[in-house]
Amino acid sequence: TSIVYSVLPATAGVINAATGVMNWNAAFNGTATITATSTGLCGTTNASRPVTVNPIPIAVANSNSTACTGSSINFTAQTVTGATYSWSGPNGYTSGVQNPVITAATLANSGTYSLTVSRNGCTSSPSNVTVTVNTCADLSVVKIVDNARPIIGHIVVFTITATNNGPNNGTGVTVTDLLPSGYTYVSSTTTKGIFNSSNGIWTIDTLNNGTFAILTLSATVNASGDYVNTATITGNVLDPDIANNTSSVSTDPTDFHIPEGFSPNGDGINDVFVIRGIFNYPKNTIVIFNRWGNKIYEATPYINTWDGRSQAGYSVGGDLLPIGTYFYVLDLNDGSPIYKGTIYLNK
Repeated sequence: TSIVYSVLPATAGVINAATGVMNWNAAFNGTATITATSTGLCGTTNASRPVTVNPIPIAVANSNSTACTGSSINFTAQTVTGATYSWSGPNGYTSGVQNPVITAATLANSGTYSLTVSRNGCTSSPSNVTVTVNTCADLSVVKIVDNARPIIGHIVVFTITATNNGPNNGTGVTVTDLLPSGYTYVSSTTTKGIFNSSNGIWTIDTLNNGTFAILTLSATVNASGDYVNTATITGNVLDPDIANNTSSVSTDPTDFHIPEGFSPNGDGINDVFVIRGIFNYPKNTIVIFNRWGNKIYEATPYINTWDGRSQAGYSVGGDLLPIGTYFYVLDLNDGSPIYKGTIYLNK
């Protein structure tokens, strides 16, 4: 009598035909059939046994590390149908939840966490994830300017607000705001800390959670240069959101000039009163008076067309005004101060 062993499918592995010892293919899972066939004097007979091979589940551990103290640590694992999950970590941490959460993390929660997944009596190899918990402060800076269309030679005021959005206090906080070539420093004030105009560093030092500080910076607008002004905030503690650490503002200066006089004599030179840059202020209003306070000219808006003629009949030899000094009141109607001055009308 002899007994011969066989297995189907062949992908399940290799079986010793004489001893029945099965060497399973590690990649195989599913159902295999082991068959023993006996041959003797009375003939041949066989028997079969199905064997179910379950795959070893795979564990893949992840987290949202790095985390900040006071925030949540979120663990995640891939979904394995019908499986159970086992997490372990520092300070005796355990959890049987697929995606556990540690709320209000502390520095003690830093360390390596391990996950195993079990199904049908088979347990995965451990999957490890390292979590780092830091003291964090979300620092932000916002910069604005009081006039985006300033007149060259005039002063603009920049306001820089540094804020600590938490969750912890910020230390070693500084804001760098070095004026570009388009501006010349005039003065500054701060609600906290010291501003060094030579290197543009505003030293705040400690900025507690939920508080802010303000730097007010005045500068003269130059005739040329770079007009994009940028402020950047940094600190000693980890900042979880660096997208709000920089703020820029730019101006578009206008060349604005009111001449002291003109000569409407028909020679083609300075025949009209030309205010350089007046077309940038389409809502302007100008009124011109003689030395006795009589209104002789008015325009809304003024478009550089006054040729020395009176609108009110105050003239010598027609509507042409005589040589002399006249007085103007110019309102740009853009929120800037009203201009008042004199014009010398010459021939």
